Amino acid sequence: MHGRLFDVRCTECNHSVPDLTSPLCPALKEADDQHADVIQAGHPEHEINIPIEKLPRCTNCGSLTRPDVVWFGEEVPLLPQIDELVDEADLCLVVGTSSIVYPAAGFASDVLSNGGSVAVFNVEPVEDDVQFMFVGGCEVELPKALGLSVDE
Repeated sequence: MHGRLFDVRCTECNHSVPDLTSPLCPALKEADDQHADVIQAGHPEHEINIPIEKLPRCTNCGSLTRPDVVWFGEEVPLLPQIDELVDEADLCLVVGTSSIVYPAAGFASDVLSNGGSVAVFNVEPVEDDVQFMFVGGCEVELPKALGLSVDE
């Protein structure tokens, strides 16, 4: 629904390709190296200005690229197809989310309204009406509920 962080998309021609390179370009590594941690990187006084010519480029047209994910305020590209799947679903797994950002926050109640079941996996219980609540780390609770072994 929200895309894949390991895909990059062109800001002009929308060409999208997988890219597991980390960092995406040398200038981003230099920026990472200038911060002690991600907390420091989020503060305005630690902002780093990278020259535009050093940012990642599209292999198709040469324009700037960005992660191929949906950011706040952007449209979800496949929402009509997702809505159809939700309408047909008999089970909704809600994994590790506060469920406050729509449209995704409404999927569980839609599945319930259509006669389906909802299972929530989260570190804290939720107030919502759900049939199954698994409290704990998702990386532990989800495999357990699915009958999979987890190497400790």
